[in-house]
Amino acid sequence: MLVIDGSAPEIFAQHHRAWSDYCRHEPVDGRFTYLNDKVNGIHTGVALASRAKIVLADDDIRYDKLDIQKICALLDEFEVVRPQNYFGNQTVGRDSVEPTNSTPPQSVDLPLRAKVEAARMLINRATLRDADYPGTCAFRCEAFLRAGEYDGDVLFDNEELIRHFARCSAHILYANDFFIRKHPPSFRKWLEQRPRQAYEDFGLRFKTILFASLFPLAIAIAVIAPRWLSILAAAAASLLSILLAFAGWLRGDARKYFPLHICFFAPVWVCERTLSTYWAFYWWIARGGYPFGDRTLKKGIGRDWVEGGRVASVSSRE
Repeated sequence: MLVIDGSAPEIFAQHHRAWSDYCRHEPVDGRFTYLNDKVNGIHTGVALASRAKIVLADDDIRYDKLDIQKICALLDEFEVVRPQNYFGNQTVGRDSVEPTNSTPPQSVDLPLRAKVEAARMLINRATLRDADYPGTCAFRCEAFLRAGEYDGDVLFDNEELIRHFARCSAHILYANDFFIRKHPPSFRKWLEQRPRQAYEDFGLRFKTILFASLFPLAIAIAVIAPRWLSILAAAAASLLSILLAFAGWLRGDARKYFPLHICFFAPVWVCERTLSTYWAFYWWIARGGYPFGDRTLKKGIGRDWVEGGRVASVSSRE
């Protein structure tokens, strides 16, 4: 494993004495000057990589040995593999045994914030052709170098990379039933992610307008409509979100990785995203963008989003 600028997964941090057996640490190459330093680290790492197959993952992603073997085998046929995440909160410690994703837990005591995020995953799985946006992917080094640099001045860099690959005609597998465990964020990290994820959606105008309209619409109904109608409208909206999450739960093998009760947290996510959209509006007005590290990023999505998505849509129907 190659670690760029100290961005080491927790499993290596807990086994620091054995770092040299697993990874080498390198500073970010100064010739990469994108506003999102994570992208600078990715470009640096790929340039230094000595292997033909690369697994890219955020620090909350947990691969096991079988996952690595499977995703590398898939790279024999495809140039890019994009799996699906699910939440699991098993702690990886010095005296613990790392569970395998091939035998996922059905009853996991997830914190509330993770259950709400899991409901979002299911809604995306129901409404998006390529399912939810994961925090990981794998690709052949040659495909990355052939595609060239992608837009690194965006917040939503994970999906920007995938759409860059699509626009450059890479052979992509959207492995919607290949589930990779994601560790729940701390409360502080989860809170920081709320306005950032809402800001990432600003380029998706319909989605942003939809969530921004829910709050004033709810107030208008509460003030103007009879009380029974307000309750009925709230119940209908909640039921719709639950049914969407349920549709995502029924898709493919999601039932093996998401307990059914996760669907009932969908209304909570809708409320959270509605409020977070206004929180993101604040940053847009106050700073002209979203603060990410010591920089301000104006764009949630980049130049490859629309065209790359269009190419991926056509490819998936062929």
